[in-house]
Amino acid sequence: MKAQTITIVGLERIGASIGLAIKQSLPGVTVVGHDRNAALARDAKEKVGAIDREEWNLPKAAAKADILVLATPLVESEAVLQVVGDGLQAHTLVLDLASLKGPGLKWSEKYLRQGHYVGAVPVLASAWLADGRSDVEAARPDLFKNSVFCLMPAPQADPQAVETAVNFGRLLGAIPYFLDPVEYDSLVQGVATVPGLMAAAIFSAIHNTSGWRDMLRFAGLPFALATLSLESSDDVVFQALNNKMATLRWLDALLKELNEVRRWIYEGESELLAAMLSELNAQRQRWLRDRAENDWAEVKTPDIERPTFSEQMLGGWISRRGKKDE
Repeated sequence: MKAQTITIVGLERIGASIGLAIKQSLPGVTVVGHDRNAALARDAKEKVGAIDREEWNLPKAAAKADILVLATPLVESEAVLQVVGDGLQAHTLVLDLASLKGPGLKWSEKYLRQGHYVGAVPVLASAWLADGRSDVEAARPDLFKNSVFCLMPAPQADPQAVETAVNFGRLLGAIPYFLDPVEYDSLVQGVATVPGLMAAAIFSAIHNTSGWRDMLRFAGLPFALATLSLESSDDVVFQALNNKMATLRWLDALLKELNEVRRWIYEGESELLAAMLSELNAQRQRWLRDRAENDWAEVKTPDIERPTFSEQMLGGWISRRGKKDE
């Protein structure tokens, strides 16, 4: 069935960018928008042009949707699915963009009476990675162009609905990429949850010093980007506690690296510290190039404990020498 109405729930940058991409590629489709912040929905329509019509009533907004896009924070996902669950059409494709997929699948089974649930994550294009804005006026139709569209359908989702989800990702300019939801939730711990917890630790460390007002007076881009995840603090808490053991393993790995760096600074190991930063920057640049090209070689690696940076460079010699010196 050809989609005639696409409803987007959540109209900050992600939802509004999806609306712009739809309107650019599918001019005959009606894009309905809902956000619990009425002013935000109004801006999405009047200032950005991301939607054709606002609908303040959430059940009504969802009821006529052929495709329902949920671009709300994870902490709101269960409530949204509960509200819309009884009123969907039988053919409706529900694309849930929440930051974790396991909980969404569980809630969809509990609340959706009909329709087809597909967990999805549109990944930012490489050109926008350092752009930390989340407001609706920062929406762009190419926000996901030449990136990936992660897909995690519910087991009972109709194959045609899954195919529609694949085509939806292509409409955004992204390449579809299927994952297991449990695997995705485990992987996202390292690239979303840990940065969020680090943001809290960094800001708290500065804020708890006696001269924090003077420091924050001239804090610039590095500090602003490093603490940006605090804007999603509710989701970070949910992510961290959703799989406590995985979160603790990531934090232990991070503390191991920080302790190594601390020791090098204490011992005045300027050459080792410079080499570490230089090599990691080179690896980061390669990552950014890979993201821009969106061409990833699939390589299976064994699940083993990762060495610290010094162990990677020198086979553990640095670590052994440090212990001997002590």
